[in-house]
Amino acid sequence: MQNVSDHTQQINAWIALCQIDRTFPDALRRLGYTVDIIDPHFFHDRDAVNPDLILTSRGHNHSIVIDCKSKTLKEEQNEKYEAIHHSPEFLLTRGVVSSAEASEDYDAEFAYSSFADLSVNPFLPENDFAVIHFDEDAKQFTIRTLQDYEFNLEELQAQFPIRTGTRRLPTDYFPFDVGTNDDDYQQFTISILQSTVHVALEQDTFDVDDLLEDAHPLWVDLDEEMKKELRAHTEKVINKYQQKGLNEHIEKVQAGNKDEWKGVSKSLQALQRKVDEFVKDVQAELEQTEIGDFAG
Repeated sequence: MQNVSDHTQQINAWIALCQIDRTFPDALRRLGYTVDIIDPHFFHDRDAVNPDLILTSRGHNHSIVIDCKSKTLKEEQNEKYEAIHHSPEFLLTRGVVSSAEASEDYDAEFAYSSFADLSVNPFLPENDFAVIHFDEDAKQFTIRTLQDYEFNLEELQAQFPIRTGTRRLPTDYFPFDVGTNDDDYQQFTISILQSTVHVALEQDTFDVDDLLEDAHPLWVDLDEEMKKELRAHTEKVINKYQQKGLNEHIEKVQAGNKDEWKGVSKSLQALQRKVDEFVKDVQAELEQTEIGDFAG
């Protein structure tokens, strides 16, 4: 399993519940839920709102707006979500949700999820939000809703608790999130470096979007703000490693108002070897981080 944050693992688990995956239950897929958007940014009553992802079932005309937490809840965040909770049609009229039918029976529910038990959190909202605990034991994760914090949609609530049958959570659907912690950023760096080889094999020239489409399976489902952030970080990664020797294998070329790169190495095997060296260095940094965390 990749070295990613708890936050990113949760996002992957929610996405996996909507997929056909032999290693993980597909409880939400059976109800028709798909990934509508990841990391949406929007405003409601002048307040900035940024949940982690929205899953939508067209058949039930219902969305789950999910915020993946650590152990911390914020009262102001509760208030923002509460305001939208009572006017879910806002998500349709503002174009935040695109996979549902704009009809009177559309509904959306907000949900907090966490690896921690949020039942003792002092800021747990006194409303009808759902709160989900990824409860781990020696054999598996059990994904359960807390008592008095269940989903309102009966068909959805009937799926819980969901027993995964494994302690391994998928990490390939959402392989990195650069805004959470160092592990995610290092995994992002590895993915971009490896995609440089993949894309250079297939295209004469390529840009940051080509790299990100190769590196991130759900690139098309990401919010535009997140795409902008990832584009900026991708350019930083490429520029950093060009200064470390990647420029011997790919060079920057100007294409209109955007930068592109093209392979200049006589041998793509040489590019692969150089990238393997870089990846090994990043993985060593990850291992040192894990040792430091364990020692601390």
